[in-house]
Amino acid sequence: MSKDYLPTQVNPLRFAENATLLHGHLSIKDMQRLTPSLFKSDGEVEVRLQFGIDAQGIRFLQGLATAELTLQCQRCMEAFVHEVSGDFIYAMVGDEEKAKRLPKQYDPVFVVDEILNIQDLVEEELIINLPIVPMHCSEDCKIHLPITVASDPGAAEEIENPFKVIELLKVRNKDE
Repeated sequence: MSKDYLPTQVNPLRFAENATLLHGHLSIKDMQRLTPSLFKSDGEVEVRLQFGIDAQGIRFLQGLATAELTLQCQRCMEAFVHEVSGDFIYAMVGDEEKAKRLPKQYDPVFVVDEILNIQDLVEEELIINLPIVPMHCSEDCKIHLPITVASDPGAAEEIENPFKVIELLKVRNKDE
């Protein structure tokens, strides 16, 4: 079964007028801002985009992007696969003034020269949905917290309290 690959750039205004639905894939290795956050940059992003015009006449783009990304666990430093999914709804605008007047359910996306770069849009959604600190589930990780250092029971050392001097001063003050 062959996969349909999405074009990287489209005319979103025309697609909105035609209520176009796009469904396809984008290659992760082509996403230059996302790949530095990954352990491996192989794989693809599955993308579903619905263009349209709402009752208020606002041209919008509603979409869902899902991918299985290979991240590096910050606890054990091993690779693990993490599913990232981002759903979004954007209103297409040409300037800041129109963006300020949008209803709250829309995020603005600026369309310049009637061209929208879909790959950049999807890449931003994936970056936003990355975990802040990527880690395995605690059951799957090789490192289990809290980490304790096993000490030799035969070598019982008494750790000197750094505040012992203060305790001695308190005793002297009581005697005086």
